[in-house]
Amino acid sequence: MRNVIAVAAMVGLVVGGCASGPRGKVQQPKEAREIAGRLLEIMDACEKKDFVRLESYHLYGPQFTKFSTESAGRLEAEVARKGERDGLSAVNGLSMRADDLKIDVFGKVGIATFVLSYSFKAGDQTIEKQAKTTMAFVKDGGEWKIAHEHLSAVAVK
Repeated sequence: MRNVIAVAAMVGLVVGGCASGPRGKVQQPKEAREIAGRLLEIMDACEKKDFVRLESYHLYGPQFTKFSTESAGRLEAEVARKGERDGLSAVNGLSMRADDLKIDVFGKVGIATFVLSYSFKAGDQTIEKQAKTTMAFVKDGGEWKIAHEHLSAVAVK
């Protein structure tokens, strides 16, 4: 059981950058569709453990930040990158979904908010979790990249 909890914590570091199947209303036509498409690419890279592609969707550098449910403080780029690699490597059968997706675009900045529903295999158990998620995207060289991620665990009822 201790291993299952450890794996769940590691996946939590990953899931802010990853999800599969954005759902909900997309309000700004072109830019919001581009960001929704980028979310699908992020989710696909996570599920396939394609780290090179996943990392290309982040604006890693001194301005990148992340808050996750497993860390009390802000994570900088290298710690966030390592957490995603470690977390994805530790699980099998990862499946993610972005529920109640809302995307707002302000010029070269897009904010996506959604409830991230995800599951994975840990041994013979399937673990299911949810996190309220905000991702800030910045248009960089014509591509939407994640500049900030924030995840908050959804309370279990």
